[in-house]
Amino acid sequence: MGFGPDVKSVEQSDGSRTISITAGATVYTKAYPLRYGAYFAVAYKAASAGAIDLTIQIEQSWTLPATEGASDPNYVIPESMADIATNLADANWHNNSISPVAMPYIRFKITSAAGVTNTLQIKLSIQESL
Repeated sequence: MGFGPDVKSVEQSDGSRTISITAGATVYTKAYPLRYGAYFAVAYKAASAGAIDLTIQIEQSWTLPATEGASDPNYVIPESMADIATNLADANWHNNSISPVAMPYIRFKITSAAGVTNTLQIKLSIQESL
């Protein structure tokens, strides 16, 4: 039996749903459980007062991070997974299906190559199957 999809607004470690990425920085979102998930999608939209240049990647692990929002050696980009976006340069909404590996937790790694602060909204959609 399928449920959902359930849409979660992905948060920065401080609970903000608008993720702020300063020039040249890397930001890690909170981790989310994938329990019972069968199908997955992500929607995202960037904004900036200047140029937008973001790379969005998925990291996964078998455990929660030691510190939300920080680099963690247990969180890695699955070897079989392409980046969600590379050099994202517009302020439009984008939708992508994703195929996470069979690990219980997911989070997003956002890297800025822009010379100004960018913001990003991410929606994680999970269709559950029981």
